[in-house]
Amino acid sequence: MMIGRLRIIIMAGGIGSRFGGPYKLVAEVCGERLIERVVRIASSIGEPIVVVSPYTKKYLEGICAKHRCIETRGAGYPEDLYEALSKVGRPVLVLPGDIPFISADILVDFVRRALEATEPIATMRVCRNDVCEALGVSFAKAAGWGWVDIDYSYSPELMDIDTQEDLLRAEEICGSMAEG
Repeated sequence: MMIGRLRIIIMAGGIGSRFGGPYKLVAEVCGERLIERVVRIASSIGEPIVVVSPYTKKYLEGICAKHRCIETRGAGYPEDLYEALSKVGRPVLVLPGDIPFISADILVDFVRRALEATEPIATMRVCRNDVCEALGVSFAKAAGWGWVDIDYSYSPELMDIDTQEDLLRAEEICGSMAEG
């Protein structure tokens, strides 16, 4: 289900310090590279725009040959996100490149809820055991700094890959998940 011409920034410029290097997004989950899974899901609802940095550019050349990429300076997540937003504009959905099981249905629901909110920015939080943490999914519908948190209960669809251990856990659940 396409949401008009929704632009979707996929943040793919991190140095991957917890994972062990900037090649994290080319690691495979369920036989497919992390970044390819996220781009495929994003493509089903809008126009993916992959944000790379000097750290990740060489690992993501294949993706950039097929999809629009923006290179940022690699100054850090907040700086790179701000740089990408200034190039792409708003409204825009922002996704991390390391959420291999996210479904189009969840993203469409999140965008719908974000559009209903009065604040210009909405952030998805994943809640488990009464603790909620930002996943890196957000929607910016207008310029401004006010935001609202939109909470979702944890499910494997909302798993992100930060470490090698996370990658192993993701591989364990590959067979048990229906593709989103």
